[in-house]
Amino acid sequence: MDQQVVDRTRDRIGFVGSGWGAHRYRTAAAIALATVIFAIDSFTSLGSAVAVLYVLVIVIAGDVGDRRAIRFCSAVCILLTVISFIAVHGFHSDTQALLRLLFSLSANLVTTALLLRRRNDLIALKGQARLLELTSDAIFLRDAAGKVIYWNRGAEALYGWSEKEAIGRDADQLLPATFPISRNEAEFSLLANGSWQGELVVRTKSGRTVDIFTRWQLERNTSRGIETVLETAIDISERKASEAALKASEHRYRTIFETLAVAVWEHDLRDVKAELSALRARGVTDVRKYLAEHPEFVRRMRRLVRVTDVNETALKLMDIERKQDFFSRLDEFLPDSDTTFAQCLVAIDEGHPTFQAETTVVNRSGRIIPVIVMLSFPPDGTPLDRIQASVIDITERLDFQEALETSRRELESASRAAMIGEISASIAHEVNQPLAAIMAFVQAAQRWLKRDQPDLEEARLALNEAIVSTEHASEVVKRVRMLLGKAKPDTGEVAVDAAVFEAISLKRKELAAHDVDLEVDLRAGPALIQADRVLLQQTFLNVITNAMQAMEMAGSPERKLTIRTQVDDEGLLIGFADTGSGIDAETGEALFKAFNTTKPNGMGLGLAMCRSIVTAHGGTISLSNRGDRKGAVVEIRIPGGIYYPAAEGPVHAAAPSV
Repeated sequence: MDQQVVDRTRDRIGFVGSGWGAHRYRTAAAIALATVIFAIDSFTSLGSAVAVLYVLVIVIAGDVGDRRAIRFCSAVCILLTVISFIAVHGFHSDTQALLRLLFSLSANLVTTALLLRRRNDLIALKGQARLLELTSDAIFLRDAAGKVIYWNRGAEALYGWSEKEAIGRDADQLLPATFPISRNEAEFSLLANGSWQGELVVRTKSGRTVDIFTRWQLERNTSRGIETVLETAIDISERKASEAALKASEHRYRTIFETLAVAVWEHDLRDVKAELSALRARGVTDVRKYLAEHPEFVRRMRRLVRVTDVNETALKLMDIERKQDFFSRLDEFLPDSDTTFAQCLVAIDEGHPTFQAETTVVNRSGRIIPVIVMLSFPPDGTPLDRIQASVIDITERLDFQEALETSRRELESASRAAMIGEISASIAHEVNQPLAAIMAFVQAAQRWLKRDQPDLEEARLALNEAIVSTEHASEVVKRVRMLLGKAKPDTGEVAVDAAVFEAISLKRKELAAHDVDLEVDLRAGPALIQADRVLLQQTFLNVITNAMQAMEMAGSPERKLTIRTQVDDEGLLIGFADTGSGIDAETGEALFKAFNTTKPNGMGLGLAMCRSIVTAHGGTISLSNRGDRKGAVVEIRIPGGIYYPAAEGPVHAAAPSV
């Protein structure tokens, strides 16, 4: 495409858009010219071929109309030529006049043919021009001097310069660009090869820079030496931004992959999948059974698994310095004793989304490492060429579990030793009271016998009481051992009021010695429960003893212990209320724990034993402060299981104060 073609293209594009005004003027000019030529040719005696001038009319028609208009104008001109010839020469003309006629007609026909051909070229050229305007690509032409001679709408949209602003401007100055190579090298390649292409960064009219991909095409006119360069460009800024974002994302995930604390290596399982599919094609329906019966197939599958990539953590785990030196096949580091790979094959065959197992691997140094392996498989139809396995070294976890198990065994041993000590202390605590009673009765018997006149009857009674206390001590030891050994208590029918009264009788002298005023309100009557009488009495004795000691430690001016029993909708209630200092809310519950006491010389076993006994009977025991005055309240609640002998109902009668 040379300069003339470009000019013609631009002129014709401009003509198409010029409107009907120019069309009318040219049509009128053509008619006027044809009239003048006809008049000169018909009414003058010029000897020249005036009719040749009709070619001017045909040329004007060619610029104004289409192919049909050109043919019509040519026919009219031929007709006018013939009419003028007949009017001037008639039907008997000389040879020269006939030659002039033939010459005029030939010029007419040749011009018509050329114009028709030119019209075809013009139509094609207009189509190309419309395409240049319709395309979104930026296209412009520059001449040999670098001046812009054509500028399409795509160039206007991309670079911001309008056609009027761009035409005639130096392209290099209009569009400052950064080249991957120097501009001179690009121009040299253009001259040498006739074309050049590459990516540029161009500054637009607004000062914004855009990334473009451009192609330069050199067009030469050898006859006139005129050169033009066609430059096309597309905006690749978004693509470049996407590529940059993709590279950044790849770098980010590669960094994450390499720096993960979990070892990761990538497998290619396509060959394994193909073998499993072939296995199915041969009619094998139970793959699990087939793998169990053909261990050689499993071993062969292990050799087909290729390791394609690993991260830095995997290198450290396997004691390898470079990725190039890592194992290339799964069977190189998976022990022969492994059984999890067969399970992995089943997961692949059955289309499971994940697979997890605990196994061992052998590193480059030969150390066997226990690991947990986790694989995620893509959906069906996706190739298994990049399957990542997350591998966690569980050596420290197993060591910790072993150490924890050792500590647990040692703790159990220590707990058994502590339990033995607790049982011993409990037995000693519970036996202490009957032993004290035995000592008191024996000493009383000695005093009766040392009199000048020994009172044998009183001594006998004292010794009988000592025997009773000895039997009670034996029963206490037996019951406590049964309780701490979680043996079944020796239960029977127990009248609660009677059991409470017997416990009061055993403590009568101690209560009197401590100046304790005892108030008893026993309203359970003949109600019976299934219980161990000795253990239940021992509970009552422990609570009474604690109440006496609490009031003595508090220095209460009025020492009063109230004991009451009653049967209600919730079961049997036995309450003990003292006038001591009460309890601290924070330490109340803790007093039921073994070896926890507020007494200077206490062992902290009394309430602990009471809770154990009450719990063994299906009941509960609680410790709280009184609401009416200072002091503490112990309540024993035994729900259900209450009955009466001979279908008797509850009897509510107050026992006398002691």
